[in-house]
Order: sequence, then C-alpha cells, then structure tokens
Amino acid sequence: MVCSHCRCAGHTYRRCPTMGEEDKKAKAKELSDKKLAFEARRVARIARDLEYQKTIQKKEKELVEYEVVNTTNHEIVLYWTNALILAGPIILKRFSYLKPHSGGGISCVKGQHRIIGIPFLEVCENDSPNAKEVIHCPSPNENQYVTVIDMILKEFEGTTIIIDCVYKPVKKEIDQWKECALKSKYLLDQVIKLGGMKYENLEPILDMVQDITVPSSCSEVDKEMAGIPSTLTNIT
Repeated sequence: MVCSHCRCAGHTYRRCPTMGEEDKKAKAKELSDKKLAFEARRVARIARDLEYQKTIQKKEKELVEYEVVNTTNHEIVLYWTNALILAGPIILKRFSYLKPHSGGGISCVKGQHRIIGIPFLEVCENDSPNAKEVIHCPSPNENQYVTVIDMILKEFEGTTIIIDCVYKPVKKEIDQWKECALKSKYLLDQVIKLGGMKYENLEPILDMVQDITVPSSCSEVDKEMAGIPSTLTNIT
C-alpha cells in the first residue's frame, strides 16, 4: 500500500510518521465527508432515475390522441394489437374505418398499442359492407393480408399518422382472368345500354352477349377488385 500523504510504500496515512494526530483526524474526517457526499449523490441519482422511469411508465399507459390521414384511393380498416407481445399468436381487433382521402382521430396507449391498416377489400366480410372484426395471426410477424401501415406507436414521434402507401392487391393468374372477363362483360353491357342493339351491324354480335354468363361464385369483392361497379362501390 502507498500512503496518501507522504506517498511512501508500506503504510497508510493513519500510520504515517510525518503526520501529527490532529492532521490524521482531519484527514480521516475529510475522507469520511467525501464518502458520505459520494453516497448521497449516488442515492439521489438512483432516486432521480426511479422517478424518471415512473414518469415514462405513466406516460406509456396514458391515452394519446392521434390524427390518422388516409391519402390513398381506398377505404382503410384500422386494427390494433398489443405491441408488447413479441412471440406466439396475436389477435388484431378492428376499431376504426377511414374513407379514401379523409382523416380521423383515434385514442391509443402509446406504450402498448400497435396499429395496423388494411385495405377494406382485403378484409371484407362475406361481400358485406363490414370488415372482419378480429384477425388471428400465428405470430406478431405473420399477417395474411396486404397492409398499408404497421406501426408500433412507442417508436413513433408525433401525433399525426399519414397513410400514403400505394395499395396493389396481389392477384393470382385466375384473378387476372376474372378482371379481364368482368371488365369485358361490363363494357359490352354498357354498349347495349347506350343503344348498340339499334345498329344492324352490331346487333348480331351484341345479341350473343346475353349468352355470356357470369359464374355465381363471382363475388362483389371480385367486381370491386376488377374496377367495375358492385354493391360495395361508394358504400362508405
């Protein structure tokens, strides 16, 4: 050991031959005061950290008002789930709709909620104007639908959420053929409505349009996906 007073090895200041008893007592008091001051600062720092953590936790549990703006041409259905669930199956719960080019307010718990926006046509319930109320996902990272927004609010700064993602539905080859057929049939029907049967050159061809039967399995969602009028058009 090295003396903190004379810097010689083999003893501490308490046994230093160059210090008087009064100096040793003063040195001991000085070191004790420094130790107490350090401990007081440490306790105060811990208290501040705990108070800060309590404040953060309190804010994370408070409801925060957000404005969501849909700039797309599609109706968006908003779902929420618990962002704290990191593994295992999760449930998405429907809580709001957004019309195309519109906005609306939502209230969420910033520290807990995850918001997912899905185009209405992806989650339409049996050709009705209602979207699925709940969606079951096998894990937090697996969702069977196309999403235009997927946000953990704890990681988002601000209170205005803008949806500007371009929605492009995934279409299999059979869906592409459905779109081609439905659009073609619709256009021919419009020609007939506009008086096409009055023209003798067109009448024989247009008369055969009546023989084109749209399968009963064709849904209103299929029509909407194809871009022709359906019972779902302009319902929201």
